[in-house]
Amino acid sequence: MRTRRPLAATALSALALCALTACGPDRDKGAAAPSAPAAPSAAAPAPTGTPLADLPVADVVAKSRAAGAALTGLTLTVSVPGHRDGPFDGTFAEDGAGACTGRFTVRDKGSAELLRSGGRAWIRPDKDYLAVALPDAPAAAAGKWLPVEGGVPDYTSFCDLGVRMARQVGLDTDGSPGRDLAKAGTEQINGVAAVVVTMTDRDGTPVRYAVAAQGEPRLLAGESGSGATTVRLGDFDRPVQAAPPAEDQVFRR
Repeated sequence: MRTRRPLAATALSALALCALTACGPDRDKGAAAPSAPAAPSAAAPAPTGTPLADLPVADVVAKSRAAGAALTGLTLTVSVPGHRDGPFDGTFAEDGAGACTGRFTVRDKGSAELLRSGGRAWIRPDKDYLAVALPDAPAAAAGKWLPVEGGVPDYTSFCDLGVRMARQVGLDTDGSPGRDLAKAGTEQINGVAAVVVTMTDRDGTPVRYAVAAQGEPRLLAGESGSGATTVRLGDFDRPVQAAPPAEDQVFRR
């Protein structure tokens, strides 16, 4: 079965940490298979006595990484407007144990859902995206869950992307400090005040972070390549309900 190289392997810059690996098995195996998550909401954090905006940039990113390390889950929205296959948009609910549900769309080429649970992953393409990603697949596969194996496109890097980003604010993909790290004022993300941090990755690509200015200094948004890839994070610590799909909903080749 012929496949095309998955977007997850090509769309993401250094900000997006494209070379990710699975985080591990899902802790919640009893929930019903969910629908794709809604876009994240960034709940307004409680104020604290320490103004993050007044701290040195090294402290800002260190505090943000510590807040990210404590997260148990989040929702990621990602947009790649200039992707070579067409504008790409996706929303993924994920946790640090590997559970994940999500949906993505490629403009004019269809959409698909993604599910990962217990160390296994499935993708459910609509008929349009099935024709693009798996041109030799039978029409009966449309709307069914396909195990991610044997040539089926693997998008599971998105299932780790948000958590990894939250834990690596201000760092390059290899874990080294980003170049030209600096604060760049403040902005509002979904009504929440955020400190803006900029850096340059090892390839010379500009990277921009927005870190919650009050309460937990969590990463709220990021941008790479002057808008080439943008992300929003929210729904912090919300449990991810992911379980393997029912057998009659799985397409077996």
